[in-house]
Amino acid sequence: MGSLIGQSLGRYHILEQLGEGGMATVYKAYDTRLETDVAVKVIRTENLAPSTLERSLKRFEREAKALARLTHPNIVKVTDFGEDEDKPYLVMEYLPGGTLKQKLGKPMPWNESISILLPIARALDFAHRQNMIHRDVKPSNILITADGEPMLTDFGIAKILDLEETADLTGTGMGIGTPEYMAPEQWTGKTSVFSDQYALGVVLYEMLTGRKPYSADTPAAILLKQATEPLPRPSQFTRDLPEKMEKLLLKVLARNPEDRYGSMAEFAKALESALSGQQPPASEQTPKRKVAAPRPKMEDKSRPGPVEAVKVHDTQATVDQQWKDSAPKKEPAGLKLSKTDLPIVLLFVGGVILIGIIGLINALTSNSNRNTTVFPTDTPMVIVTTTRSPSTNTPKPPTHTPTPESSSTSTPWPTIPPFTPEIGSFIESDGVTMMFVPAGAFSMGSDSGYGDEKPIHSVTLDAYFIDKYEVTNAAYKRCVDAGVCNPPLDAGSRTRSSYYSNPEFDKYPVIYVDWNMANTYCAWRSARLPTEAEWEKAARGLDGRTYPWGENVDCDKANYNFCVGDTTKVGSYLDGVSPYGLYDMAGNVLEWVADWYDSDYYSNSPFSNPLGPSSGYYRVLRGGSWYAWWYGYGNDVRSAYRCYGGVPGCIGGLIGFRCARGTSP
Repeated sequence: MGSLIGQSLGRYHILEQLGEGGMATVYKAYDTRLETDVAVKVIRTENLAPSTLERSLKRFEREAKALARLTHPNIVKVTDFGEDEDKPYLVMEYLPGGTLKQKLGKPMPWNESISILLPIARALDFAHRQNMIHRDVKPSNILITADGEPMLTDFGIAKILDLEETADLTGTGMGIGTPEYMAPEQWTGKTSVFSDQYALGVVLYEMLTGRKPYSADTPAAILLKQATEPLPRPSQFTRDLPEKMEKLLLKVLARNPEDRYGSMAEFAKALESALSGQQPPASEQTPKRKVAAPRPKMEDKSRPGPVEAVKVHDTQATVDQQWKDSAPKKEPAGLKLSKTDLPIVLLFVGGVILIGIIGLINALTSNSNRNTTVFPTDTPMVIVTTTRSPSTNTPKPPTHTPTPESSSTSTPWPTIPPFTPEIGSFIESDGVTMMFVPAGAFSMGSDSGYGDEKPIHSVTLDAYFIDKYEVTNAAYKRCVDAGVCNPPLDAGSRTRSSYYSNPEFDKYPVIYVDWNMANTYCAWRSARLPTEAEWEKAARGLDGRTYPWGENVDCDKANYNFCVGDTTKVGSYLDGVSPYGLYDMAGNVLEWVADWYDSDYYSNSPFSNPLGPSSGYYRVLRGGSWYAWWYGYGNDVRSAYRCYGGVPGCIGGLIGFRCARGTSP
């Protein structure tokens, strides 16, 4: 295919070539209609026989429409597709920040590596639930935005999971992917969601050790190593790697798909648990518990429930024994293979099939040996930076510590005083101060944030009251003592084995509460969880500020980004108060709100008192926490940032809540 630089494909004027592979060439182009830069991926068709070209073009259109449905904050969006003189092309966002591949070559800290890959695991989980498999997860397909956000790209060879249709469209039955990242089953054409999990595990292994688990000069040699050699222990290459990380890699890189995590969501949860200091969760060990409110609709029993926080027992086998047990068994008379391995080795020794695979793989991966990247940048991008130690930094001591709650017992909801409330007015509910937010319109969302924060839209709300502070351990305990609320799922916190029941932490935010538990507590106080719109207005006011106090974030204004490394006493940050007098609306703990999550909800939400979608899978959380997925950026404590329950970053020890209610008793 000749160069298209200087030509136009429809409304897209080609500016320069960004990268080239066996299946496509990627260009930077200018969208003459929207007047913005885009990336155009032109699919190579010159090697297709005329008899198959028509069917290939129909297949491309089918896949392009499927790709356009993948709307997720960490998936590069396909915005258009077309065909010009039998040259099909996809149009995507243009991201000039480089790729993860450019950052590899030496071991990275394990916690930093997990922080980078968690959003990608979340994106893959989303794609899998849309019946899409990526098939080629690797560092060069993980782009980095100018803000350091990881973005998964190149679903160009992904296919809808329809067995009959896929078999008819592929026809060959041979594996598609990059050899060093391919799961064993991919070599025989049996690709599944577990193949993406394996590939992401290889990426994690490479980040932790600075090398891939299996490398060789040819795809055939990689295949043979993968089938006959044990997984090299990461600790051989990275000293002081935690044992839990080796266990995690052993599971995700199991040769048998059935021995890996049950889903990408389960793998992501294991990553988050490793990062937060818990044991990796096992779905079969999740305890049942009673809740006072009904479970969210559309619950998927195969996935972890919304914001589960459980402790599981340690495995009996040591990592050494697990690695020994994982090694292929060698007999003196020759190599014995399991049923899982047999097709792989037969494929290796099958000359014609092997030649076909090598040819296909070499074509698919020719881009991996080039110096160019899909979205290059002249300025090296630091993906993750950290400038403070979680164990030593503390927030600036406040000059005054407000008293958030009294120790009064539960009382009925008080009658609203006979006066017209105004900003700064408050009432008491079970000893908890609630601040008044007047009726009126405000601008919700952010055009500079993630896709689910767009578009900015005007929302009009009735007047309401909302808790001045996050609900504390002491306040929540009163509901538990009353026999209404269930106790938190864990009595500790990240750095404290005794937290919830320890009087020293009475005025710290309650954690390890799921959405139903939070909802039950608020109802006990004759209140409710705030809507997403109510929460955002209370946090940022009417002027569209980025944070509750205005612009720019640091450790004097919020407990975020490991400034402390755990929760802090509510109301400790006088410089971080919102326009309506609320504390800790940024950082400390994420906060449950009433709404179901829908990434496209802002496009069609009501203008007046929006309540969120009528149903969904996730619940929304707001405000960020003391933790941070992107060190130093403060993205997740922005007032417009939307997180949702049951995914990495929104679990257990990072989550609390506050309550709201209308102005009528």
